[in-house]
Amino acid sequence: MAHSKEYVQNFIAREEFRRQSNKVLHGHPSPMHWKPLDEPIDFLLNERLGYQMRSEFDVNLYVGTPFCIKTKPARCGFCLFPSEDYEGNNGVERYIAYLKKEFEMVKPFYGNDKLTSIYFGGGTPNLYHPEHYGQIMGFIDELYGGVPDDIEKTLEGIPQLFSEPKLRAISEAGFNRVSMGVQQLNDDLIKYSGRRQTRKQVFDAIDICHKYNLANSLDLIYGWPEQTMDNMLDDLKDAVSAGVNHLTHYELNVAGRSDFASPKKRALLPTIETNIEMYRVAGDYLRSEGFEQVTVYDWSRKATNEEDARKGSYDYEHSMHDFVAQKDGAVQNTRQVCGIGYAAVNFHPNSLNEEDRSWIYMNQTSLKKYCEDLDNGKFPVGRGFMYNHQDVKLAWLFQSMQTMAISHENYQKVFQENLLDEFHEIWSELLRRRWIHITDSHIQFIDKGQYYIPMLQSLIASIRLEEIRGGAKQRVSEIPVVLATAE
Repeated sequence: MAHSKEYVQNFIAREEFRRQSNKVLHGHPSPMHWKPLDEPIDFLLNERLGYQMRSEFDVNLYVGTPFCIKTKPARCGFCLFPSEDYEGNNGVERYIAYLKKEFEMVKPFYGNDKLTSIYFGGGTPNLYHPEHYGQIMGFIDELYGGVPDDIEKTLEGIPQLFSEPKLRAISEAGFNRVSMGVQQLNDDLIKYSGRRQTRKQVFDAIDICHKYNLANSLDLIYGWPEQTMDNMLDDLKDAVSAGVNHLTHYELNVAGRSDFASPKKRALLPTIETNIEMYRVAGDYLRSEGFEQVTVYDWSRKATNEEDARKGSYDYEHSMHDFVAQKDGAVQNTRQVCGIGYAAVNFHPNSLNEEDRSWIYMNQTSLKKYCEDLDNGKFPVGRGFMYNHQDVKLAWLFQSMQTMAISHENYQKVFQENLLDEFHEIWSELLRRRWIHITDSHIQFIDKGQYYIPMLQSLIASIRLEEIRGGAKQRVSEIPVVLATAE
C-alpha cells in the first residue's frame, strides 16, 4: 500500500515540531521492534557461510565495551546506548576474558571475511589500561589471520581519560584514529552532563593525538541546555583551530527517561526553530573553514594530500552508506557489520535476492547475561530482526539518506525498481516544501529537508512499520521513533 497525499501531509504536520531521538546512526527498523530470534544464531551464521560462498563479504568490525564512569545525572544526561557502571580494573579484566571467548566462538563464521575497518565503541573504551589495547587487537589478529595495516582502526573515548601513556599504547597497538565524545568545550555547559571534564583535557588529548599521528575526531552537540549560538560557534572555532580533521556535530538527543528529557531540563533547551538555525549557521561556518559535509552531522576537512584525507575520513560508518558494492555497474557483494562484545550489533544484508534472507541482531545488553551465555557455550545474542526484501530496501534507503542524497539511479540498478514511483507522494510533498531537489540521478535533500532526515526516514518506513507492529489501528496514535543502533 502506497502513502497517500493526505497521509504524508498529516505525518509531517504531526512530527515537524516534535523532538526526535538520536540524530545519528539511524537504522531500519529501530531496536524497539527487535525481539528474541526464533532460530539459533549458529544456524543463521552457517546460512551466512552459504551466502559467502557466492561472494566475499567486506566487513566492518565493531568491538563493544560495556563500562562508563558514573555521572550525575546518569548516562551524561542524554545517552540511551546500553552501558554498565565502571567498577575498577578487576571488572575490565574479567570482561576481556569473556571477550576472548566470544572471539574464539565466532572464528569459524567470521574468519574468512575481508576486514575493511575496526571500531572500538561503547561504553567508554579508553577506560582500559594501556596493556589491554594490544591484547584485544591480538584477538582480532587471531580471528582474521592478521590485521591489514592500511585499514581504519578507531577507538572512541572521553577526553579526561586520554593520557599520553594510554594514547602511546593505543598507537602502538595499531589504532590510527581516535574519536572523542567531547559534547561541549564550555566548562560551564559541560557540567550539565555530570562529567568532570575540562577544556584543557580536550586540547591536551588533541595535542597528544597529533604527536602520535593519530587522526582525531570530535563529537560536539548543539541544542544543549542554555547553549547559545555564540557558545556553539566558539566550540567549532576552537576545534577547527586545534587542527581537528573530522567533526561529528549533531543535535542533542532528547528522549526516553534521560535527564535531558525531563520537564525541568526541557525548559532550558533551545527551541526547535533555534536548533534549525544552529544547524544552518554551523554549516556555513564549517564550509567557510574548508570543511565539507559528508552526512547530516559529519564534517571532514578538505584534504590536499593522502595523509590528510585519511585523518578526515570515517570509513567504519561511511562505507555502510551504500552497503551494496558494485563493479562496472554490476552488484559485486554486500558490506556488513560484524559485532563482538557487549551490546554489539551484527548487520548482515546477505543478499539482494527476494528469496534470500538477511538480518540484524544485538548482543546482550546486560553484562551478567552476556557472561552467562558465554559460560553456557551460547552466542550472547539478546534480540534481533529478520529482514524481508522490503526491509533490505528500507535499510539501504536509511543509510543513503544520511548522506543527504539518494541515488535513484543506483536504486534502479540494485533493486530493479523505480524509487521515484515507489514513494511518489512523499517526493511530491518534499518538492512542494522545497526540501529536496531531483536530478537525473539523485534525490538531493536541501535546507530543512536535511535537518528533518530522521523524520523523513520514519515517514518512508511508516507503512512497513505498521505491519511490523501488527496493526493499522496504531497508524494515527503511534508515530514511529527512530532509535540509533549501538555504535
